[in-house]
Amino acid sequence: MVLIDASTRWSNVCLLSTRNHAFAKLIAQIIKLRANHPEHRIKTIRMDNAAEFSSRAFNDYCLALGISVEHSVPYV
Repeated sequence: MVLIDASTRWSNVCLLSTRNHAFAKLIAQIIKLRANHPEHRIKTIRMDNAAEFSSRAFNDYCLALGISVEHSVPYV
């Protein structure tokens, strides 16, 4: 999984042994980023339509934090 900040082009690569770990790793990265950079808030997360990234629990978590979740258009 690759995370890229659109404004600074900061990137981070997280290796996943299975797709089931994507949700937990993404939540861990959000918590880590919010702790390390409290002055900058995460506004939007844009991701593809992979099944591991389209869970209701993740959308609810992001909504609670005020993060907008965007999914790309299929087959683009």
